[in-house]
Amino acid sequence: MTTRTVNVLRALTTGLDRGTGVDGDALELDAEDGARFVRILFESRLVGRHSDLLAWLKGEMQQFLPHQILIAAWGDFSRWNVKSEVVSTLPGVRAGPIGRCAIDDLLKHSYAQWIRGGRQPLRLEGAAALALRKPCSCPLHSAFPGMRSLLVDGVRDKRSGCDSLYIALDPGSEAGGQRRSEALAHLLLCQIDIVWRRLAAFRLDELRGADAIGASGAQDLSAREHEILGTLSRGSSNSDIAEALEISLFTVKNHLKRIFRKIGVSNRTQAAARYYALTAQQKA
Repeated sequence: MTTRTVNVLRALTTGLDRGTGVDGDALELDAEDGARFVRILFESRLVGRHSDLLAWLKGEMQQFLPHQILIAAWGDFSRWNVKSEVVSTLPGVRAGPIGRCAIDDLLKHSYAQWIRGGRQPLRLEGAAALALRKPCSCPLHSAFPGMRSLLVDGVRDKRSGCDSLYIALDPGSEAGGQRRSEALAHLLLCQIDIVWRRLAAFRLDELRGADAIGASGAQDLSAREHEILGTLSRGSSNSDIAEALEISLFTVKNHLKRIFRKIGVSNRTQAAARYYALTAQQKA
């Protein structure tokens, strides 16, 4: 393990001992795992959109925080003014706001257990079974019965007095090394919280920008331009769009220039925000 990696891990474990209630001695990473863990933390700085978040969570993160579903909830839990999102690679369980599918029972139960446990990471298995059995035919609830391991942890925002709660669900059952696993998971969830807050701030700025854009230009988009705008909004690069639609990069760039001009935006971020605003209006 390099000196730099050792120093980073020492700083991380010192932070654990001082402020989190998780024992830094529980980490005990070997050289390979230590380098991998630090790489995950540094890669978090590159996450700038939801597709980046999904790729980051699917990568080496899985070796330290295995999960097929990650639920995030934040807000004032005491008054139950809480918002939630889900990220998953399971078919049908889309990344984004949970919307009408209520998971309040699971969130309330998990939050109560986390508070009762001194705000330290904990695993729920049989104890959470009832919270997962709410009658619902949505893909998220349909996936719950296959989840054997639930890791629950949270982060306290001292300035607002609100909490962020994270629930990582996985079909595997934790066997051995639980103390080490929970210590590592806490570090990663703290980093995930930073990334999630950053993405939330970006989305807020995008929505504010989208509200100021008129809707008239969107009516002038051709079917192909609508298709390209939708693909762009899902995080595809120009190369991805060109390959998917079997057109040249030059053609993609020309389409994007016309799209931006018609809907009154100047960059991809604003275009994606505008697309989601229009989609929401059409569904309303």
